[in-house]
Amino acid sequence: MTFDALLPVFLSTDIPDDPKTMSLPLKFAGGFGFDTKTIGLVLSVQGIYSMISTTFLFPPITTRLGPLRLFRFVSVAYPLLYLITPYTVLLPESLRMVGVYALIVLKCTYATLAYPSNAILLTNSAPTTLSLGTINGVAASTASLARACGPTISGLLYTMGLESGYSGLAWWVTGLVTIAGAYISFSITEPRGRLDEKDDADATPEPAGQTLDFLGTTSQEQAIRIST
Repeated sequence: MTFDALLPVFLSTDIPDDPKTMSLPLKFAGGFGFDTKTIGLVLSVQGIYSMISTTFLFPPITTRLGPLRLFRFVSVAYPLLYLITPYTVLLPESLRMVGVYALIVLKCTYATLAYPSNAILLTNSAPTTLSLGTINGVAASTASLARACGPTISGLLYTMGLESGYSGLAWWVTGLVTIAGAYISFSITEPRGRLDEKDDADATPEPAGQTLDFLGTTSQEQAIRIST
């Protein structure tokens, strides 16, 4: 949520004017200075690549790694995206667009791998189908809260960073949050199978040699009735 909210602002922020105010590796402020047309093109490419990666990347990768291993891998890799994003403004003019599209590819790849695998783990964590609605409801509410609070907090941090000369402040704080998320991902356990598989496994099988007739009585019960 933070990346999607900050990227257009970051792309439209003016290019740093005075290199003397920079004090690398942390103190520098500025963006790419793109106009609205260029930003719209970048966002369009982001949307197209998101659809392509969701269709062609996620299915084979999750089949090979499994949702839990894939989610952990992406959680560990995600902080790198936020730590390097502000430094792309320091690229030479000829490499700036290359840097922007590299960020787009990384972000969309991570997102299209993380969100579906997270949804699979969340669904499989439900002990029964009766609790699935509650779990999904809490997850949707939490996601909505992130959509509301994420851009607000990151926007304030981005403004503070520009005013103080540290335009990477919002990105780096978000990177720290993703590091915490990566640490938590290692405590996640992978539930067994789908809900229908759980229901089949939890169902109590009939004892051997007993079959039910259309009235619901077993063969042993019928034999007892006949003998009496």
